[in-house]
Amino acid sequence: MTAWVKEIREDELAPVAMMAQGVWKRYVSIEDDGRGMIFGMGRLEPGEEVGHAHIEEEVFYVLQGHGEATWEENGEMHRAELRPGVAFYKTSHIYHTMRNTGDKPLVGLFFKV
Repeated sequence: MTAWVKEIREDELAPVAMMAQGVWKRYVSIEDDGRGMIFGMGRLEPGEEVGHAHIEEEVFYVLQGHGEATWEENGEMHRAELRPGVAFYKTSHIYHTMRNTGDKPLVGLFFKV
């Protein structure tokens, strides 16, 4: 398929084996002929945290909720607040975490290439 229009809905999110916490859904993926792009939505409940590294560059754009992002770069740890309207970008192979520090779900869109 070369084009589509879809409604992106939180009720479609589900646990993913490679992510210990949260619920996620990919709407575009390499496996579905995404041609190198991955796009989806994720949600972390209060207190949940995910951490990982991957080969793709990524942007996580926060739609709702509050949290904290951490990552290590050149041996130095970095922290940043996540809140609606904030985008968290990281290059490939950067270990990073996102933690919901609020009392409501942390929801965002992710884009990877």
